[in-house]
Amino acid sequence: MTTTPNTQAAAPAHSHIPLEDTQRRLLAYLRPYRKILVAGLACAAATSAIDASIALFIKEVINSMTDGKVGHLNFMCGMVLVVFIIKGLFSFGQSYFLSLTANSMVTRMRDEIFSHLHSLSLSFFNQRRTGAIISVLTNDVPVVQNAAMNLRQMISAPLTIIVSLVMLFHFSWRLTLLSIIFIPFMAVAIQRISRRIRSISRSVQGKLADVTNIIEETVAGARVVKSFAAENHEIERFRLENQETLQTVMNGVRKSAQLRPVTEFIGAFGIALVMFVGGNIVAHTIHVQHLHVAQFQALHPGIKVPDAVRLYVMPGGLTVGALTAFLFLLDNLSRAASNVAGIISSRAQALAAASRIFDELLDVEPEVKEIPNAPEIPTIAGKVAFDHVSFQYSESGPLVLEDVTFEICPGEVVAIVGRSGAGKSTLSDLVPRFYDPTNGRVLVDDIDVRSVKAESLRKQIGIVPQETWLFAGTLRDNVAYGNRSATDEQIWEALRQANASFVESFEEKLDTIVGDRGIRLSGGEKQRIAIARAILMNPRILILDEATSSLDASSEALVQEALDHLMQGRTTLVIAHRLSTIVNAHRILAMQAGRIVEMGSHKELIQAGGYYAQLYETQLSGFE
Repeated sequence: MTTTPNTQAAAPAHSHIPLEDTQRRLLAYLRPYRKILVAGLACAAATSAIDASIALFIKEVINSMTDGKVGHLNFMCGMVLVVFIIKGLFSFGQSYFLSLTANSMVTRMRDEIFSHLHSLSLSFFNQRRTGAIISVLTNDVPVVQNAAMNLRQMISAPLTIIVSLVMLFHFSWRLTLLSIIFIPFMAVAIQRISRRIRSISRSVQGKLADVTNIIEETVAGARVVKSFAAENHEIERFRLENQETLQTVMNGVRKSAQLRPVTEFIGAFGIALVMFVGGNIVAHTIHVQHLHVAQFQALHPGIKVPDAVRLYVMPGGLTVGALTAFLFLLDNLSRAASNVAGIISSRAQALAAASRIFDELLDVEPEVKEIPNAPEIPTIAGKVAFDHVSFQYSESGPLVLEDVTFEICPGEVVAIVGRSGAGKSTLSDLVPRFYDPTNGRVLVDDIDVRSVKAESLRKQIGIVPQETWLFAGTLRDNVAYGNRSATDEQIWEALRQANASFVESFEEKLDTIVGDRGIRLSGGEKQRIAIARAILMNPRILILDEATSSLDASSEALVQEALDHLMQGRTTLVIAHRLSTIVNAHRILAMQAGRIVEMGSHKELIQAGGYYAQLYETQLSGFE
């Protein structure tokens, strides 16, 4: 095993994005769907207007009942049915268009996150816990999605408030002013609570990331957990983390739960005040009407009292219907204000989650960057050269490679040996440009690998790692992973050359499901599938990273035979732990502490009696 960056390191700290910037960037995701959004807004505006207009119908219906206007009452009841049919159409449009906008927005965000994730350098994945990365997609994005699904309320609630206020002022500006004097108190309460919710929500998302990480670690390492009988330890570790998460979540829930009761309680003061004052105004209006009727009858005995006198409403007066309509509008306003409180809570949570999404993923720049308009590298012969290459994983870290210079000719087999931590795997990772050197140059066919598209370079490099990673699909999918246009005949030929004849014994042949990480195959079988995958790519450069070190003797023989076939005619870089496997290499580079200390053939290095000879004798003696 060679030096690698610390995979358990926490994510590097990022400066917290200002709240306004986070909100602006979230809204930018809506831009491609603005036409759909406008349609939803129009439907929402119409729905809010119709909701408010119901107050007019309530006023007319109640006044018709109290005034004995049966014909007008019947007409208004019919109109209510028509209005609700129209409202239903607009309500459907509002829900459909705004939900489409919200879901499209989140789908776009998820696509962008996944695409950006695959544009990042290997160092990003080495420095972060896998569970924390997964948590962004499984925990943070759904929070934004839930908030986006509230887009309908985010739009309809403010519109309802505006339309209701206009109608309230139409009925009685005095009562309206009286009813809204409590709004500033409501705003202060909402602001204070929502600020705290946003802070707690960020902590919640962090805790959920920790829980996800434990799940990912223990599921992936189930064999290790069982091998050390550590099930109870892991269960207890998860339980404690889960309980801490619950406490953090409930802390946020307590704050969120305070919003609606607080706003409703403050709004109740306004409604109670309106009922008291408005009720007195109605009583005074009715008293005045009775006085007018009595005066008219005294002056004009025997004459029917006209409606203009009987239903007279003095300036500033209110009828029973008008007060009922006013209270209906006020209730609409109060419910919309309560919805706004819930929306603000949801917004605070979404901004906290979005901040993590931007901080932890989308704002992370890949360390390996292509130059603008980089050309594709042409078909290569396979020459590889290191020109005074030094490398460190971080600016403050130690040099893993120091002033490494060598050249590999096309078709040459070069082995790299050394003790664990010597820098062997790091050196091989620079060829496909998984990392860029800190100093010096890595050249392929005399072309600096930093000057061409990385994808075009990697398509001509085959890698067979020590631990083969297979995807949970079919054998066909895995073998053809690097050449998806390959025919079944080509896949079978690659399997034959890789000594993977065992596939023919499977009932489903190429359609056999290999299971998660290839769990249904043995180590030797997985390794031969990886070799077949490399053969099908037909690479000019081949990197074998301790490809047989974890196999038993019988499996190693089959795999080594397949590797010998694969290496024919290809530039091959072999990272070897078992030195007996590379005695036939054209050259061997012996590494110690990031430097090449010896170079030559096996015979030459043994005769020199230096560092390589010591390693070889140690293995033969069985001490390593």
